[in-house]
Amino acid sequence: MQFVRRGSGRSGVQNPIVFYGYLLLHALLAGVLFILTLLPLGALVWSAEGSPLRWLSLLSPVLFIFIVMPLRFSFAQALSDHSRGIPFSLQRAFGFSLYGEKLAEGVVYLLHMLKWAIPMLAFGAVLYVMGAGDDAFTKPVAALDSFGRSVTAVWQGITNFIKGLFGGTQSNMPGGLGEGVVFLLIIAGICAALFLLGMVRNSAYRYIWAEATLLDKNPKREISRSLRRRRWQQLLVALVNLLLLSPVLIVLYQHFAPRDTTTDFLLRMLDLITGEGSLPELTVPFATLSLLLLACWLPLAPVRRILTSRFATARLRSQNGQMQNGTPSTQDANPPLYQDTPVQGERYPR
Repeated sequence: MQFVRRGSGRSGVQNPIVFYGYLLLHALLAGVLFILTLLPLGALVWSAEGSPLRWLSLLSPVLFIFIVMPLRFSFAQALSDHSRGIPFSLQRAFGFSLYGEKLAEGVVYLLHMLKWAIPMLAFGAVLYVMGAGDDAFTKPVAALDSFGRSVTAVWQGITNFIKGLFGGTQSNMPGGLGEGVVFLLIIAGICAALFLLGMVRNSAYRYIWAEATLLDKNPKREISRSLRRRRWQQLLVALVNLLLLSPVLIVLYQHFAPRDTTTDFLLRMLDLITGEGSLPELTVPFATLSLLLLACWLPLAPVRRILTSRFATARLRSQNGQMQNGTPSTQDANPPLYQDTPVQGERYPR
């Protein structure tokens, strides 16, 4: 039987600089752990086709679900402890206490994210089908050209109908590859936006779970109750977090120059289709990306996590403060998970 500390005990105040240093160290170690879980995917690249070593790639999702996801909830617990004056501890942030509950909540979180990823997965499946087969390069171009003509025809039909109602000039453009690429990028952007919206809506999940568990409340109910009528505030917090990510985005944009890189890649692909070139070589500068993350992402990562945690647990902390002051909230009719009172009809032994 495992002892779980509950309540709001205090054991000293941690130095803010030391606390921030621990958060930086945790972000670094968690990032390294995440990279280690992705290493088995290298078997898909480094092993020959048909090799049994490719089965090692299945270790990556297994490690992510059974190690990374529970530790995310452990970090939320450690951060919740610090809000009560208990020093932040790496041992607790990387601990496996209540492992079964954390694993279950991690799976639930992934299922919540999966429903937001369905459009993106469907879009990726369509792209895979378009590029499958022996005509791996000419087939997608023909499909995009046909898609561009079809979408342009539908779009012009709608716009010409509206223009006809007001006596406007009818337009007739054939459409083609360029329109197909534009509409494809629009669809990809919509799918990515939906997935990001799902990330925003579920960003508070682990922090509310940790706070509710600490206060003996039902996490399932508190997750929905804590965010009720606060979705616009949650979006504002997400925008602030995006602003804190702007140094990374700016540096990546300046370093990789995506517009020039994309143009060069498309030109080489067209040369390949016409038989005048070779397959463009895709190289990922892992060392450069690592330095950029260390210099731009890591210093502000603790601020983003603290901001999300404070927003997510504001309601629970307010209710806990009212209880300590002897003014229990009348709005919280949610019973605790554990009752430290005698069962009705029974008495404590004298």
